[in-house]
Amino acid sequence: MSEKGRVLADRYELKELIGQGGMADVYLAYDDILKREVAVKILRSSLTGDPIYITRFHREARAAAALCHRNIVEIYDVGEEDDLYYIVMEYVRGQTLKELINKRGALHYVEAVDIMKQVASATALAHSMGIVHRDLKPQNILVTDSGIVKIADFGIASIQSLSQVTQTDTIMGSLHYLAPEIARGEKATPQSDIYALGVLFYELLRGDVPFNGESPVNIALKHMRDEIPSVRAYNPAIPQSVENIIIKATAKNTNNRYQCADDMLDDLDTCLERLAEEKLTFDQVNTDPTIIASDSQFFTKTAPIDPETTQTEIEEIKPQDEKKKEPMDKKKKIAIGAAIGAVIVCLAIVAGFFLLGGNKDGMMMDLVGKTEKEATALLIDKGYKVSDNVNYELSDKYEKGLVVATDPEAGHAINKGDTVTLTLSKGKYIIMEDYTGVFYDTAYKKLTKLGYKVKKYEKSDDEYKAGIVIGQSISEGEKQDPNEKGKIITLTVSKGVTITVPSLYGQDINAAKSTLESQGFTNVKLSVLPSPTDSATINSMSVNTVVKQSVAPYTQVTSKGTEIILYYYDKKPTPPTPPSQPDLPEDDDGDDASQNAQSE
Repeated sequence: MSEKGRVLADRYELKELIGQGGMADVYLAYDDILKREVAVKILRSSLTGDPIYITRFHREARAAAALCHRNIVEIYDVGEEDDLYYIVMEYVRGQTLKELINKRGALHYVEAVDIMKQVASATALAHSMGIVHRDLKPQNILVTDSGIVKIADFGIASIQSLSQVTQTDTIMGSLHYLAPEIARGEKATPQSDIYALGVLFYELLRGDVPFNGESPVNIALKHMRDEIPSVRAYNPAIPQSVENIIIKATAKNTNNRYQCADDMLDDLDTCLERLAEEKLTFDQVNTDPTIIASDSQFFTKTAPIDPETTQTEIEEIKPQDEKKKEPMDKKKKIAIGAAIGAVIVCLAIVAGFFLLGGNKDGMMMDLVGKTEKEATALLIDKGYKVSDNVNYELSDKYEKGLVVATDPEAGHAINKGDTVTLTLSKGKYIIMEDYTGVFYDTAYKKLTKLGYKVKKYEKSDDEYKAGIVIGQSISEGEKQDPNEKGKIITLTVSKGVTITVPSLYGQDINAAKSTLESQGFTNVKLSVLPSPTDSATINSMSVNTVVKQSVAPYTQVTSKGTEIILYYYDKKPTPPTPPSQPDLPEDDDGDDASQNAQSE
């Protein structure tokens, strides 16, 4: 039921529903006391019946409220009213990082590094205060309209683990960022957050998560056993130093992983300066036993919470080497024994395959390079099922429609009746060209032929003349799906320099020159005019002031190198002496004579 219009605590008026998640609804609200917009997260009523849950809710929320960082959504208030439990937090205008990725696809690595530096910095602060997020993913990270990144739900995500989660989309979304140790049923630690940061970094650079699957268990298994795919295989322009951060953050063995978020932040700060770095590899083999939760465990309640745990204000973070070794109970011994037994059976099967002539029954065949029809027929013939959910990916090797991968992979154990998932080629990808320095019309024609919708953004530029492309939203070298619909690329185009020449008449010549140079003009010249000769000009003239400029005032020019000449007089000449007037004759007689003449 919508709570729109309701007023909480006599101050928070709920205006509209702006988001829904697995555990809460989020409303845009107005704080009538502080006169500001806020976001109010209201917990689902199905989650509020457990007193232990409520205790944990208050504890976690108030702990998170103590966090103060520009990249963390600030929590203002926590309360309850008529069985409604709510959190009042900063309202962030913008979008989630997931929405940004969905709109733009893979980001340029420089932009991705900047985003990760903000996220890692916030994560490091939370870890230093004993708070583990537990659910870091782009859906929980907001991007403001000004480009600032803010993590939401810090310290609150753990509350979700207390509830019975039934929404498949919520589970699947979180599992894409699941650390292997959590998949094994271990407790979340700061390094679990670091693993999620590594996956997030990959997604920013690739435009997609590293692992997909048709079930939570399938995704969890990939996080446990498969290495993160190379992001440089997708875009070779990405520096190796950048990919190395992903490799280290997502190491299966926690001993190889960043020990703290500050270490990851240090590498992010310097990765663009270490461009000649070699690819990071690990010699250590992870010997942790593979204990996998069943499918049902991902969709049912977690184990009951010990009431004693509610007495702790926040879970203390201790270094890895300080963890106490607990005695192994009977059930764990059985689980490990079963895992070891399974390994022995697998080894026996493999040994039998090689030593006894290659009996391929029970081993997944290699179907890579075959058509979907051929692969399906071979699988059915062997008694296996073929999943209706077919995956697709671009390939630089296989034509459209050919098998590029199977799950399980070739050589892995498989039983009759098991289901095999095929991954087919979407065709060979195209490599984005570099269009900088090219005329916009030329780039536009090429890109539209490739199926792109081209957006044009113009800006002034000193280096390139008008009409030249000076930037592009998809970087050179990025792999692109030729079959993707609605592909958009933004080209930044130079419109040259448009500068208005000011009026400088009457100004001191040196001050006028300084004015032009301060506006970026680089070709300003001074020219002395010849001295005037007429008295009127001389009497009205000023010395060392602009009396004329070669480019008329308020004229728009397209180059800061445009020549502008300022004319002036350097001295004031003496006005010429007016000529003397001749003496006039006396006219008395003349007047009389004239009068006499007229009278005659």
